[in-house]
Amino acid sequence: MLHHDFRNTGSSMKVLLFSILLAHLGYYMILPILPIYLKLNKALNVAEIGLILAAGSFSFQAASVVGGVLADRIGRRTIIALGAVIRGAGFAGYALFQPFWALMAMALLNGLGGGFNAPATKAAIAALASDTEKKTTAFSLRGIAANIGTSLAGLLAYFVLGGSSPLIFYVSAGLFVFLAVISWYYIPKNCGEKPCPIIPAKSYSQIVRNKAFVVFSLISVLIWALYTQLALAIPLRAAAILPDPSIVSLIWTINSIIAILLQAPVSAWLLNKIQPMYALALGIVFIGAGISSLYWSRNFYGLAASGATFIIGEMLIMPTMDSTVSRLATAQMIGVFFGLANFISGLGEGAGNYTGGLLLSFGIRSPIPWAVYAVSSVVIIVLLVALRFWRPMRMAMGDHQHSNLNEKGGVE
Repeated sequence: MLHHDFRNTGSSMKVLLFSILLAHLGYYMILPILPIYLKLNKALNVAEIGLILAAGSFSFQAASVVGGVLADRIGRRTIIALGAVIRGAGFAGYALFQPFWALMAMALLNGLGGGFNAPATKAAIAALASDTEKKTTAFSLRGIAANIGTSLAGLLAYFVLGGSSPLIFYVSAGLFVFLAVISWYYIPKNCGEKPCPIIPAKSYSQIVRNKAFVVFSLISVLIWALYTQLALAIPLRAAAILPDPSIVSLIWTINSIIAILLQAPVSAWLLNKIQPMYALALGIVFIGAGISSLYWSRNFYGLAASGATFIIGEMLIMPTMDSTVSRLATAQMIGVFFGLANFISGLGEGAGNYTGGLLLSFGIRSPIPWAVYAVSSVVIIVLLVALRFWRPMRMAMGDHQHSNLNEKGGVE
């Protein structure tokens, strides 16, 4: 069992995982109903709603880099707690304020809090998980906690809190304040067991000189661009083939349940036993298959099968991406690396949404978009397999056996 690996890590890891559950619970209570709430309760038009959503996304990506820097300089506990309070204030502000400019400010505030919280939390997890296997396991547990929070969010919002109402925003704000309190009292002060080091400004140049991280980041943009296609393609495909497209929301609930049940065995039986680049390549096989197979979906069950195939790939990719970043990062600047990784994921998702829209403009029933998704998957898989044998990556990942082979005449 995964939990067995963490018997001796104390309460800090449990609190971090619980805080991730709370963060996803609080956030995904709001995300599906926010556009509806802004339209019905705040009387905003579609363009204004789009600007608010874009402002929150932009703020999150920019704040991720700043949050990573601050986590390394003043401590992860402080930034996790501060980010949670800021995000809670932003959600409460959606209920409190009416003017468009004030709601824009709340979107920026919300993104700022999320950007502070995310890289600091991942850096804290990586610091508490001492070796490579525990890092992979820890980030797998993070995925389970996140999916539990996401699956509970819809149930709580719809069945308990009554859908789109100001009460949901206040409850979400309260969850983030609670998250801040428990984080402050139970997560180690400073940067783990040691005080945060003083990092000279010139040290940040190490990031661009880290060849393995830079190249991995470039390939990560492609991974995230492909990953984001499901959220774009499934609703449009559902609208074309289903009499009631709204039922497609159940696919996310099904996927969360699958992830909760299978993430632990996937990590124990597979992720801890294969090289990370191979794990990512295998994940892309399932993600590409899940998206491309939508072309043959003719009913809800076909869409659900494609979604289930996709979620297997997600279970392989998510913890492996985080674990790889933690291994490529320098210990004293791990928060910065996770902040940059968050920013890069945002670039990939933005590029994916744009290119996906262009592809799907050929027509949902056209084979062109789905063929491009399949070919793109193959290209990414080839790049990941090649990266596994690239000497800087082998050295950075501690693959000494293959590095020694290279010194004796292996592939550079």
